[in-house]
Amino acid sequence: MTSHGPVPGGSSAHQYKRIADELLKGINSEVWRPGDRLPTQEQLADRFDVSRATVKEALKLLSSKGLIVTRQGSGTFVSEGPKSDVVPQRNSPSVENRGDDGDDDGDDVWAVVSERVPPVLLKPYLEEAFEATQVELDVFSMTTESLAARVSDQKNRIMTGEIRPPRSITARLMLPDCDFPHLAIPRPVDGTDDPRVRRRLKGILQSHATMLREALFELRYQGFVPEVDVEVRLVPFAPQMKLYILNRRLALQGFYVTEEGTIPLPPDREEVAIYDAYGTGATLFPYRAAADSTPDQVGIVRTFQAFFDSNWDKLATRADF
Repeated sequence: MTSHGPVPGGSSAHQYKRIADELLKGINSEVWRPGDRLPTQEQLADRFDVSRATVKEALKLLSSKGLIVTRQGSGTFVSEGPKSDVVPQRNSPSVENRGDDGDDDGDDVWAVVSERVPPVLLKPYLEEAFEATQVELDVFSMTTESLAARVSDQKNRIMTGEIRPPRSITARLMLPDCDFPHLAIPRPVDGTDDPRVRRRLKGILQSHATMLREALFELRYQGFVPEVDVEVRLVPFAPQMKLYILNRRLALQGFYVTEEGTIPLPPDREEVAIYDAYGTGATLFPYRAAADSTPDQVGIVRTFQAFFDSNWDKLATRADF
């Protein structure tokens, strides 16, 4: 998800998308939890310095995705959604069924729990992953913005003694190479390659990747986790899919929906219409390696891992930041 900064100052034709994006960030970070009431339209209009009509369009967009519901006379609420048959289980192989060596006990099992999986939040699955003896994060995304904040939360859980520190944490972050011309997104609507657009994305992804890396290495510097390894590699294309693979046992997948927006660019804050990936297009769906599979079954989690590894090994180059 590309961060767009404050809403004021953009084209009114696309402000509602930015507002929807900001509201979604609040939902994903649990500022508003399922069942919570959102601020009123008047409050949102004041907060973002836009008209109520613009707020209504933003809410309509989130409602069309099933993320919020409006109750006549009561207000707008975060959708509680359907019950999932793949919610984190504390006795899952990634947490409890590991031997002292940190490996799974004997079974290389890969399968999709269900094709009818509801969208989920990243936080509970990341909490589960950090309760393992060995934590492995493979991430393919635009900026790691969502992940960086959630990893900081896990760092705090470890440092405050809420959970037992893992023996090791390994993170591989695969991001777009913003020095590569003609990225599919973000780019100007007219099809030209504007280096200012790519430099803007580069600044965003560098800041979030650095925040994530510093959070994890602080655990090593402070003596909580003896082994920490974080590597960032860049690929010469923009991801159309957000992918988290947690401890090689769970995959969270979302798709970036390309939409039109406007951003101010230096030196004179010129308004430029671009195609970009807004956070509202990155709803996550979970797939867990099932415990009753056999080693010869190639399920979607293993396929996701092969996809990540092939790009990491063959196309990605080490970042210089």
